[in-house]
Amino acid sequence: MSYTAQNIKTIIVQIVIWAGVFYFLVHPFTMVLYWFEYSNTTFSFALFQDVLKTRFLDSFTFDMRGMGGILTLLGSFLGIISGLFFRTIKRKNRLIGAQQRLLVRDIEELIESGENERVEFKSSIRYDYYRKATNRDLERVIAKTITGFMNAKGGKLIIGVDDDGNVLGLEKDFKTLKHKNRDGYERELFRIISTQLGHEACFSNHISFYKLNGEDVCVIDIEPSEKPIYVSDTENTTFYVRTGNATYPLTVKEAVNYLETRKL
Repeated sequence: MSYTAQNIKTIIVQIVIWAGVFYFLVHPFTMVLYWFEYSNTTFSFALFQDVLKTRFLDSFTFDMRGMGGILTLLGSFLGIISGLFFRTIKRKNRLIGAQQRLLVRDIEELIESGENERVEFKSSIRYDYYRKATNRDLERVIAKTITGFMNAKGGKLIIGVDDDGNVLGLEKDFKTLKHKNRDGYERELFRIISTQLGHEACFSNHISFYKLNGEDVCVIDIEPSEKPIYVSDTENTTFYVRTGNATYPLTVKEAVNYLETRKL
């Protein structure tokens, strides 16, 4: 079925639904309310039910065709509006779906191209595939990589993919978290960035999730920073920079020289 035919079908279905609602429901209820108004009878739910039973069939008699027709037309008009609204929603969802598929294809192509100056793969943020257990030291590796990108030209950190480009997914990482889902994962990433790079660094990192081969992967789009970013812990503050397909720490002198060079 063509897109135009689907739109017409959606509008017709909405017209039928709303016309039916107004004719078979709103019409009888309106008749009962009119009866209460013109008979000066005190309203009660018990009496309303009794009157509805007697007036329901009367609503569909030939004498009531005028009111029934007006309410049916009103319902049809609302059906047209509802149909146009649903058509807009469907079109937006279709566009979003198309954009999502294009983004997934882009991510797949990035993975196939391998790591480089602007792309890095990480298997996880906490689950250690070698130890088969949670390893919080991996969080610092994530912080170093993000810092390196921010101090260079920016890039993408793809988590849930090993060094060879094999999609591992995030399921094992999810199990190490309190909230074992995408929302919990995103909060954990921002906690790592905030505590080790600083709160302002969070605004330069944009987190998205995609399904590849049935597995979740996380992509962090990292913007370059105008000022130097450091990884800080209780003992050291270190400057990292992305060079080629690896991230390296710089000494104070090297960091100063690098930053001076970048200004040129």
